[in-house]
Amino acid sequence: MKANRTIPNQEQSLGRLRKMIKDKLGPGIWGLIKESHNFTHEEILFLFSRVFTTFGIDYIKEIRTSFPDCICVKDNKEYTIEFEPLLSSFRDHINKDDLSICHCIVCWKDDLDSYNILRQEIEKNNIEVIELKTFYEEEKIKDRFSNYEWSRKDLESLSKKQLLALRSFILLKSDILTSIEISKSTDIKGKALGGVIGGFKYKKEPLIQKHPDGWQFNKKYREKIIGVLKKFELI
Repeated sequence: MKANRTIPNQEQSLGRLRKMIKDKLGPGIWGLIKESHNFTHEEILFLFSRVFTTFGIDYIKEIRTSFPDCICVKDNKEYTIEFEPLLSSFRDHINKDDLSICHCIVCWKDDLDSYNILRQEIEKNNIEVIELKTFYEEEKIKDRFSNYEWSRKDLESLSKKQLLALRSFILLKSDILTSIEISKSTDIKGKALGGVIGGFKYKKEPLIQKHPDGWQFNKKYREKIIGVLKKFELI
């Protein structure tokens, strides 16, 4: 009879993830191991997909074979991306594609000098450039799994408006609400509401995150949040 395999506990799993996240340009970049860093088009997509929320992308709608490669949503607006191993690879799209429909180029390395004609064309069309090499080398990926979960003390430190936004999901008994529904429940409108919801981004595990139908509440924290709302007499 074969012995049962040991199932790694959560701390061991998180330890491996921490090591992966903190990795520079050594044996692997987020699990992608190569003898060199001459990444393919598909590998650039893979590396970006691991970290896209860090660049303010709410969610990805479509990955396709036509130009541009990716359609996503950023700041509640459609945002398009072309993936290239090197920035100079974007040359293939000059005089062939409509550059005005591309908002961003994600490449491994920006290999163009300041006066390059291609760079001038990219800047003329207001196309943002994201160089993943710099991003990974500077270790901008933080250890997201350190103090990842929200404690009662963390929740109590939220602003009143943030607590009111969370209260909306409790009072309306739904895990998904539109901006209009949250606004009506909190009496916070327009840019002010955007600022409140935006304040939840990248702080530990998401409490509210973008959803195709509006905003999704992390019901894992429902009971803790109810406790905090009661403490501050908000319900």
